[in-house]
Amino acid sequence: MKKYLAVCAALFLLHCFPLFSQEADGSGAGAGLTIIPRLDLEGVLPVGGSGGSLELGNSSLYSLFEGNITPWLSFSVANHWLSANPAELYVIEGEGANLFRSDWTNWLDWAYLSFDFGNFSVSAGKDMITTGGFEFDEYDWDVHPALMSGLWNNFSCYQWGGKVAWTSDGENTSVSLQYTSSPYCERPFGDGPILGSALSLAWRGEYGPYRNIWSVTALGAEMASDGGPGHLPLLACLGNRLDAGDFTFGFDWYSMSGSPVSILSDGGTFLASIGYTPSEKWEFLLKGGRETASWSESLILEDGSSYSFRKGDNWFGGASLHWFPAPNLRLHAAAGYSSFTKTTTALVGLLYYLNFNFGR
Repeated sequence: MKKYLAVCAALFLLHCFPLFSQEADGSGAGAGLTIIPRLDLEGVLPVGGSGGSLELGNSSLYSLFEGNITPWLSFSVANHWLSANPAELYVIEGEGANLFRSDWTNWLDWAYLSFDFGNFSVSAGKDMITTGGFEFDEYDWDVHPALMSGLWNNFSCYQWGGKVAWTSDGENTSVSLQYTSSPYCERPFGDGPILGSALSLAWRGEYGPYRNIWSVTALGAEMASDGGPGHLPLLACLGNRLDAGDFTFGFDWYSMSGSPVSILSDGGTFLASIGYTPSEKWEFLLKGGRETASWSESLILEDGSSYSFRKGDNWFGGASLHWFPAPNLRLHAAAGYSSFTKTTTALVGLLYYLNFNFGR
């Protein structure tokens, strides 16, 4: 029912925005809707073993609906309607609907209102936790999970809460403070206002060819991994980019690594990338990462196979190629290796952006 009401509300707004814009006479009101279907075909081959599989990769259907209601009030809603495992977006087996789960990804990525007052802005609703450097700054539908870190693949970053931000007059510096629910909770703020929350301080900058996204986030957790009392894991992320003509060099560091069992693991993550964009039609990316973990864990997969996470250093790396043969159409290929999962992956696919504008 909540899903149905959300869709009805969106359709109602789509109907009203053109009329509202005309009546407002230059108020700046308007909205844009983008539908983003993606289809992948991905081969996964265990290293040193047999029994490879053919999967759907990051196949998905997203929508992005955003715009201005007044010159100082805007909104943004991103929905994840389909994935390679679509049932997981709506229902947790044996537990019911997962819309208001903090520890699980669902069909509503974000939905928030933003109020702008000069250099300051205040937003409220569901949004991404301000963390993860440039890796988390990319849209989920654009990336290839095999080339992403353990933090990106395991951290439930979309949470309910609010954020206050300040942006300089030159718009090259932004500082924000955000308070949201914690991904360690089953329900938003279910463990209280401290252990059930996450507090993030972030600095974004653009200074000539150099860009940065630096943040520190304190995450409430009900109990420590050893069964001790509640604690506040501290996650620091330093994202750095340097533009040099058609090349972009990236280096990101996280103070912890991602874990499919405990969300975060003591250790660290180092990411390096080289992007090359010779024209509007071509994008190339080389990316690698080193992740250290202070724990070991064996996981049983759905097909009955298992793999182990090892203490010490683990690494992943790969490359991707994007080709834009026509407006709004992307054809892509990517390949990668991960010592975490001990697999090599390769995929080909396509992505399309279908855009609609209302009241502009």
